[in-house]
Amino acid sequence: MKYPWLKSMKNLWFERGAYATKKAREYLTSDFDPINVQNVAIIRHAALGDQVILRPFLVEARRFFPNAKITLVGISGYQYGLPKDLADHVHIMPGKELKESNNFKSKFANIKDLGEQDIIFDLASTNRSYWMTFLTKAKIKAGFPYKSFLRGTLYNLCVYRSDFQAEVETMLDMLRILGHNPPIRLDFAYPDNKLLCEKEDPFILYFNGASQVRKVLSKEKMREVLEQSITQLPNIKHIYLEGKNDFEKGGYLEDLTKKSPIFTIQPCLSLGELVTLVAKSSLLVAPDTGVRNIGISTHTPTVGIFFSTVPFRYTPRYEDHHIIMRPDAQIPSTEDIVLGIRKAL
Repeated sequence: MKYPWLKSMKNLWFERGAYATKKAREYLTSDFDPINVQNVAIIRHAALGDQVILRPFLVEARRFFPNAKITLVGISGYQYGLPKDLADHVHIMPGKELKESNNFKSKFANIKDLGEQDIIFDLASTNRSYWMTFLTKAKIKAGFPYKSFLRGTLYNLCVYRSDFQAEVETMLDMLRILGHNPPIRLDFAYPDNKLLCEKEDPFILYFNGASQVRKVLSKEKMREVLEQSITQLPNIKHIYLEGKNDFEKGGYLEDLTKKSPIFTIQPCLSLGELVTLVAKSSLLVAPDTGVRNIGISTHTPTVGIFFSTVPFRYTPRYEDHHIIMRPDAQIPSTEDIVLGIRKAL
């Protein structure tokens, strides 16, 4: 062969920053062809925001493996937002809430029911996903080696995860290794802000909820942000989104609806209704939460408020997403948040 390095590159597009065992390299550079892949399992055990950003991976896996049956492996306790619409089959593992009714034998049977796969992508990195990956036969087992001993033992193909790259991009690196080239503007298979954004009657959405209370602003701080935004941006509507949890309700802001005709409170919506509303908005303001990830997934500009979690892992750089943070990880001032909103607009 004139260029011997071409054979070593085939379906293995990396030099550094990833890991593949000798056996995986031999398979990928000799027998692997995405057209011939028949069965792909994608494991994801996570809450709403993490499920939403899984969508481009499923879209691109479908494009790269056009003839494969794609099985999405979820967990019973985290099915809200699970992108079932993008998979051929869904396999649900029992979660902690079913611990008492599931003995070892039934858990083992659940894992074996998945069946043999050509490729397993473990995008969960949980104890349950480790067992699923370990006990399921597959030619390629790809994952994030958070624990060094998993590299070359549980997984034969690994992508390293950085807190400074958006998680959605890190997941897609598992396809890039194999020779797939996803588009720069990712396809989430969701309504698109570019097409739906309300130009004639624009509005900003605000959400102050999250899976963990430590991520959200105090009610006093949120009220200050809204009051200043309403005052400084009088030519646009301001809508506060309520969530399903008690601390996500907007009752404490009712008096603002009477003081200002441009401010309203939106009761909790179904997921489909929420996605459409976010896609129509001019801007979404929120902490590190699943609702902000919905903004990202609809290509809606966002202002993310960060002080208790790392911001860069959840902020794609290819679109107009803004981070409000302080180097010392203290809660940003009201003035900084409102300034960020004005700049984003």
